[in-house]
Amino acid sequence: MIVSYVSKIEKECYLKLKSDYSDVKSFDSIDEFINFYATAKNRDVVLIYRVQSHSDLEALTRVHFSNNIYMIVVGEDRLEFSLLAGKIGVDAYVNESEADIERMKMLISESKSVIKKRKGKSNVSVFTGISGGVGTTTIMMNLAKNLAQSHPEVNILFLDFAYTKAISNLFFGLIQPQKTIIDILSVQNYELGELFENGLKKYSNNLFFVPGIQKHTEREYFEKPENIQRFLNFIDYAKSYFDIVFIDVGMFEDVELEIDVQELADNIFVISEFSIPSMSILKTYIDIIDKSGWYGKTHIIANRSDSYGNITEEEASKILSKGLKHKFEIDFSLPNDAKHLRECWNEASLVNDIYPDSPFVRRLHEMGEHFFMRGKSLADVSKIEKPSLLERVRSWL
Repeated sequence: MIVSYVSKIEKECYLKLKSDYSDVKSFDSIDEFINFYATAKNRDVVLIYRVQSHSDLEALTRVHFSNNIYMIVVGEDRLEFSLLAGKIGVDAYVNESEADIERMKMLISESKSVIKKRKGKSNVSVFTGISGGVGTTTIMMNLAKNLAQSHPEVNILFLDFAYTKAISNLFFGLIQPQKTIIDILSVQNYELGELFENGLKKYSNNLFFVPGIQKHTEREYFEKPENIQRFLNFIDYAKSYFDIVFIDVGMFEDVELEIDVQELADNIFVISEFSIPSMSILKTYIDIIDKSGWYGKTHIIANRSDSYGNITEEEASKILSKGLKHKFEIDFSLPNDAKHLRECWNEASLVNDIYPDSPFVRRLHEMGEHFFMRGKSLADVSKIEKPSLLERVRSWL
């Protein structure tokens, strides 16, 4: 999230926000902000705009509103000002006498749920691991299959954006993909036919995937700014076809594509273990999350939580939350089911398919229901007509 402050006077009065948010920008005029906003359409933006006159307020009409912006206007206690602000589309008009730092923090916190609601019901969830080998891809693949199997009315897309050579395609039955996530860059209109010709694959009636890179050298495609924008556009457009989009970014790296994808995501699932070394690495990542405004959508998943020598959930929470403004809890734990996972890994098979009653799969099913179906009917989850999608899919297979 980007917090932007626009004012001609008292430009430093919200400097304290920089201690709570990692990206706080100050502008002298609304025109400066508009130029900046045109380049930030994939980031959630909170605008705090201090006005002194009617014309200052009217300047907001030059902003091309998108669903990623939440606008707060600070001005005099005048009815005509607040009425005009409401007419323009301002989310909150705050009298100058009440516009202290705590009020701004409260509104920024509220903005997250408002922006999420505007973006629609489709869910984009990013999965990242604190290091290689913690089980991020295994959890994702089996969770996607379990959800698709349990809820055939819900269309699910699995995207592999890992920066290392992908292996998810093997578990989805595609040994040597001719097209990968890189080929999505050549898609022009994001129509299903063109997507199927450039990497989109069908695994089951309602589970689809795009293979990741097959050569380490291909990661350079993830680093070009123009490609990053096209990937983000594709993810945003995928929400019109799929109810749930799973994105595997592999091991956490401080690179632009990963940061931008996590910014636009509805959920971030961080996979870790309960060992002391893992907690140290996770703590560094949590510090970034805490200052990026991602706290409310981040879920820490402990894999192999019952392994010998691990610390407890309570101890882990204390380590993670020390020195931070938020208290981080372990949101979900998965068991150490090495017997079944090792065999399936060696055979490149989904545990969900081979051992559906294993401890790992049973707990994974609970995780899927908890995070993606809790308190929702399937009608609420789905935002598109499934027969229409399936008919279009069949025409291209």
